[in-house]
Amino acid sequence: MSFFNGKWPAEATLKVRPAAIRALTCVLSLFLGVATSVAAQDAVTSPSAGTPAPSIAPAILPGPSASPAPPTSSSTPSVPPVTDATKSDASPAVEEADTDAASTLWSYRGVKVDAVQFEGVSFDPKDRILEMFAVHEGKPLDPIQVRAMIRRLYATGLYRSIDVRAVKHGSGAGQTVTLIFGGTPRLFVGRVTILGVKTERLSSLLEYSTQLQPGTAFTAAMVATGEQGIRQTLSTNGYYEPVIQSKTRTDEIGKQMDVTYTVTLGPQARVGGVALTGTDIGMTPEEFRKRGKLKYKSKVTRDTTSNALTKLRARYQKQDHLEATVALEKQEYAAPRKQLDYTFGVNQGPTVKVIIKGTKISSARQKKLLPIYEESAVDNDLLNEGAHNIREFLQRQGYFDADVNPHVDGVGTPAQTVVFDVTEGKKYRVIAVDITGNKYFDTDTMRERMQVVKADAYVRNGRYSQSLLENDVASIQSIYRANGFSRVKVSTETLQAGTKGKLALMRVNVKIDEGEQQKFGSAKLSGVDPSREKEVRAMMNTVEDQPFSLSTVSGDRDSILQYYLAKGFEQAKVEVKQALRADDPTQTDLTFVITEGDEVFVDKILLSGVNHTRKSVVNRPLLLKPGDPLDQSALVEMQRKYYDLALFNEANVAVQNPEGTADRKNVLVQLTEARRWDVTYGAGFEAQTGTPQTNCRAQESIGGTTCTPEGRAGASFRVSADVTRINLRGTDNSLQLHTTYGLLERVASITLNTPHLLNHTNFTGSLTGGYSNVQNISTFKASTLQAIARVTQKIPRADTLIYDFTYRRVSVDQDSLQVTANLIPLLSQPVRVGGPGITWYHDTRGPSPLDAQKGMYLSVQDFFSNSKFGSQVNFNRTDIAYSTYYTWGKRRKYTFARNTRFGFEVASGANPNAGTSACAGILLTTNASCNPIPLPERLYAGGASSHRGFAVNSAGPRDLTTGYPVGGSAVFINSFELRLPPPVLPIVGDSVSFVLFHDMGNAFLHINDIWPSFGRFKQPNRQTCFDVTPSQTGTCDFAYFSHAVGVGARYNTPVGPIRVDFSYNINPPVYPIIDDYSLPQANHAVGHGSHFQFFFSIGQSF
Repeated sequence: MSFFNGKWPAEATLKVRPAAIRALTCVLSLFLGVATSVAAQDAVTSPSAGTPAPSIAPAILPGPSASPAPPTSSSTPSVPPVTDATKSDASPAVEEADTDAASTLWSYRGVKVDAVQFEGVSFDPKDRILEMFAVHEGKPLDPIQVRAMIRRLYATGLYRSIDVRAVKHGSGAGQTVTLIFGGTPRLFVGRVTILGVKTERLSSLLEYSTQLQPGTAFTAAMVATGEQGIRQTLSTNGYYEPVIQSKTRTDEIGKQMDVTYTVTLGPQARVGGVALTGTDIGMTPEEFRKRGKLKYKSKVTRDTTSNALTKLRARYQKQDHLEATVALEKQEYAAPRKQLDYTFGVNQGPTVKVIIKGTKISSARQKKLLPIYEESAVDNDLLNEGAHNIREFLQRQGYFDADVNPHVDGVGTPAQTVVFDVTEGKKYRVIAVDITGNKYFDTDTMRERMQVVKADAYVRNGRYSQSLLENDVASIQSIYRANGFSRVKVSTETLQAGTKGKLALMRVNVKIDEGEQQKFGSAKLSGVDPSREKEVRAMMNTVEDQPFSLSTVSGDRDSILQYYLAKGFEQAKVEVKQALRADDPTQTDLTFVITEGDEVFVDKILLSGVNHTRKSVVNRPLLLKPGDPLDQSALVEMQRKYYDLALFNEANVAVQNPEGTADRKNVLVQLTEARRWDVTYGAGFEAQTGTPQTNCRAQESIGGTTCTPEGRAGASFRVSADVTRINLRGTDNSLQLHTTYGLLERVASITLNTPHLLNHTNFTGSLTGGYSNVQNISTFKASTLQAIARVTQKIPRADTLIYDFTYRRVSVDQDSLQVTANLIPLLSQPVRVGGPGITWYHDTRGPSPLDAQKGMYLSVQDFFSNSKFGSQVNFNRTDIAYSTYYTWGKRRKYTFARNTRFGFEVASGANPNAGTSACAGILLTTNASCNPIPLPERLYAGGASSHRGFAVNSAGPRDLTTGYPVGGSAVFINSFELRLPPPVLPIVGDSVSFVLFHDMGNAFLHINDIWPSFGRFKQPNRQTCFDVTPSQTGTCDFAYFSHAVGVGARYNTPVGPIRVDFSYNINPPVYPIIDDYSLPQANHAVGHGSHFQFFFSIGQSF
């Protein structure tokens, strides 16, 4: 060890190594000194606040005092001891310390320190540690302070080892020394990459199995440990011969180590031999393989063993071997065969029959109630638990005095019987649940929190059990204590209340003794910097003399802590102390004791994993920049924003050196780009009455009455496939090809999506072009070739504006068209439609738009088609929908939903249908088929989300010779729906609810027909619709309000309710059928709209 070189006049250096520590322990323990070096092993991570620090190494400088060094606080980082067992594998050869070096450095005690310098680890000029160490300049050297300085440096987490040098200048009275703190900088885990694995799921599993957490301290041993984790994970997935190569790359700028594992999976193991041990297996090895899905030479996956055990245990249970044991004893990989051989320990045990005497409980319910099925064992604890569950079940059915006694017959024999003797007792009905003594909370508030309820239309006998009542007592006590009633007492009693037929009546009394309410006293802040006290106080909701609430206290504590975390005080702590006032025990004084800690700032943003995405897109979610306070909430928000881009499979935002006390830290943003090509597909169907029929005109040649204007009952199936390309040209734009094929719908479209139009977060854009061939009405099949340019503006809170320009070519298949014969050539002509449109909607529905219970929805759409935009027809269409939702009921929630739709179209210019015989004279305005607006562009009504008294799009005007619906120029539909609380039903429980609804309205030929129709309950001039002679064509009128009532069922699922609706149309229309194209010859008839309709779909009707 050298103390002098040509750089300094005199230099004293002490590097303490593990061997030196051992050699000097006996000598140095006699003296007071200061630790001057740390050779910390790699396995020791940087200590943090709240973590016990390693003990001080016995490498202290000898001093004149024999008194021991003062003990260090557990929260203060210190130098860890080094032994042979903890030597760092990266440490150089051990150098023996020279005791003269210690003496020389101690000899400088009291010498003026002219400068403190750092080597090996660099600090920002604004770093607090430089200011802290600078105070020692110009003061006498104090070895005790040197030790504290080393501790401080080590606590930053930036050092792997530390040494200190003292360099002397001058002599005599003018002698000074320069303290130089040198050391080896610590590296941190950077990006962990798995190469060679094509499956994203497996790649993510392997990355997780390395246990390398980005930002934490790195050691060389971690690489090998990570490789072991990868091998273990691969073996569980069937890969026993992987080749794994690891490579590290040092990022000097980011002070981190990137680790890359290149994995060659090798062959996937196949199922080999299956050996069974046990004296009572109960099945042949072949059957064991079959039941466990252990087919010879099938691929081994991570689920092979668990699935086999599950299936085999289920098989034994089905055969009443409830105590059967099946366990994997051993599995060995046979490399020459590339197979995995299994050895299972199997014992089927005795047959165990379960008999419940005295009541009827289904086998499916038994398996839910009795834990012996789940645990595959029979013991007293499980039997007692099963008896308790049966008793609880019966009490909920009204048998509140039920008694259950279990016992086992035939113990020790091959056939055992578990018997539950049940005495049901009387069946009770809870006629009242009385709550008394509550003053602070009203009774309805108490009832909302209780599970014990009296009988009503939804729970016929009420709900009661001893455990439910105990839970209710705890719930009531909890709400009172949360509001300051710490001495609240709740007592209950159940009383007989006579009988009613075979039922015994019962009352439940709940008595509440509230006690005195605590109130807030003073709220003090301790430990807050005066510059921040005003901001902290503004976040608090604690107000003196207000009712004491633990939730308010907890909320204030969390708000204060969140404030400090957002300001970069990552070690901040908030404790709340409570004290009753001596002069007023009902007042509780609070003191928020805040430990701020040091403010931490962002040093660098280290971004990785970006290969195709543009820098501008990647930088958009960044909420922090170098020099900003390290806001913890911003880290979470950044991660969310990266996922919202839909460009990355994984977004990991972490802090480097999280446990260190350095006041400047790097932020790691590690991204994994998603596959740019994606294919999705699916299938579905809708079932309903009035399903449109196809190819009706072809029936004329083959005969048969298979088509009607009302459609037919049936299901419409469809399949869909989408191909999506994301990360288009390095942006968050995407290109999607959408296709649908079904009996009634064939669609192909391609869409370019721009989620952030012109870098605005509130604007999205799309450009769509495609072709569709759809028959959503029995009258015709329409094909559309169109292009749409659309801009969507999201206004904060609940409003959205959509601006679009549509240009399309619509045409009607002549062979599908069911209208007056001489109008077929005109109405089947292709028509160009084009123009701008705007949509505004306001949506406050909650909790979900699919199942709204409150709020409102208002949408206004307007489309303007004009020849100035290249359109061949001129019209303006306005469509307005307004829905509201109201919920009431304290315990049973009733929802009243209402929806109104009003739409109209105004055409301009010449009517292209004028001049035909079907539109001659007054027929031009009375025959709906003569409407100048093309058939696919008209307004329609009817169906599951419209007027449920009609089949899909079959409401309103009809062709006066065929009777098929042809739409109109106006529509008005109003729906009322009462959504009832779910009753408790067998099997499904409370998953099914019911609705009652009333729909009224119609589609109309002219907008002026709407208002007079409000008072028309019957179809006007109804008798004329029975005249089917061609001379009377044009006299049947459809301008009236049709009314339908019905009932529906809703089955709740995670994606929304599955809906079934049955409706009855009180006043359906009648219409003449003069021409029936499905028949080979004329057969005049009178058509009648169906009274009954049925719909099956997903989601509420509106």
